[in-house]
Amino acid sequence: DLKEEIDIRLSRVQDIKYEPRLLAEDDSRLLQLEAQGCYNYLYRMKALDAIRTSEIPFHAEGRYPKSLIGKNFCAYLLELRNSSASFKGIRKALIDTLLDGYESARYGTGVFGKPEYLKYQDALNELA
Repeated sequence: DLKEEIDIRLSRVQDIKYEPRLLAEDDSRLLQLEAQGCYNYLYRMKALDAIRTSEIPFHAEGRYPKSLIGKNFCAYLLELRNSSASFKGIRKALIDTLLDGYESARYGTGVFGKPEYLKYQDALNELA
C-alpha cells in the first residue's frame, strides 16, 4: 500500500505546470550577498531564475513550454549538444558548462558560490 501511494504521488510530479520565480528583484535576501559568509543557496536561486530572464528561445514553437523551465531547459540543452549539426556554431563545451552549472545549482550538494554563479551566468549569456 505504501509503495502504491509513493508511486501515485511521484506520478503527480508530471502534472506540475508552473515553476515560480525563486528570488524577486527586490528580495531582501539579496542584500546578504554583499556581506561575508556562505550564501550558496542564494546563488543557486539566482542561477535558476537566470534561465527565465535569459533570451534563450528554448520554449519557442511549443516544444518546450515556458512553464516547465527546469525539465525542458535541460532537454533543450541536451538536444543542442547531441544534434549532429552544430547549432549556429555553439560549442559543445559551452553547453556542457551550462548543463553542469544547472545540475550543480539545482541538485548539487557541493559549493555553488559567486565564482560558480558567474561562470554559469557567462555561459548563459554567451548561449543567448
